[in-house]
Amino acid sequence: MSVFFYPSSKYIHQALSTAGVRDRVTDKQKEHLFLRIKRVIGTRRGARWVTLNKDGVARVSFPLFFASSEIRMTSQKNKDGLADIKALENILDTCKLDLTAIDEVWPNLYIGNVEIAQNRNALKKMGFTHILNAAHSKQGSIGDQSYYGNAFVYYGIPAEDSSKFDLSAHFRPATDFIHKALKKKNGKVLVHCIMGVSRSSTLVLAYLMLHHHLTLRGAIQKVIQKRAIYPNRNFLLLLLELDTQLQRKRMLCPVL
Repeated sequence: MSVFFYPSSKYIHQALSTAGVRDRVTDKQKEHLFLRIKRVIGTRRGARWVTLNKDGVARVSFPLFFASSEIRMTSQKNKDGLADIKALENILDTCKLDLTAIDEVWPNLYIGNVEIAQNRNALKKMGFTHILNAAHSKQGSIGDQSYYGNAFVYYGIPAEDSSKFDLSAHFRPATDFIHKALKKKNGKVLVHCIMGVSRSSTLVLAYLMLHHHLTLRGAIQKVIQKRAIYPNRNFLLLLLELDTQLQRKRMLCPVL
């Protein structure tokens, strides 16, 4: 449709610039105007693009097939997205590991639950330097910078493990936090939520995609070798969108 924007708008502009265009027009002129606009924009059987009232004023209407085609396209996109999500879930289902309190999923990068995250003595003994809490201020999670004091660098995200929360808005700052922490000497990072299954794992997967150029499937396959994870479908869809964006960028600039 966009290819017709310029010629159709140019035609309208020329018409409105013509002296007397707002005057009453004859039926023959109305028919001529309708046929010309049809040739510029295009039409389909039964669609009424332009109507002229008795004063010769043109009204443009958008045919129903636009709406129906958009619905079909959205429906197909949803079907494709669901198929992709199910394919990822099939990969996640191949993990046979038991869920534990904490696991190292990448060198010096750990995913854990809230219980281990709030055990400051255990974290000190394990040598952690940075804490990323994906369930900041949520019920059961009491961690914040004052709780950890000077012993750890804290970063909190008040994410909901829901079908509506847009965790992708936090992908870049959270993954940058992880990346900078791991670049420090003796840097060791714990990423946690409540169970260490959905929110925290989503951020770790995004980190591997953004900073280590893994595909989403590759990142999942890497993590499930070390820990049982299961991002919810909303988060999987957000990761799929990130995966698509990154792949497109790399096609345009392979060095990324």
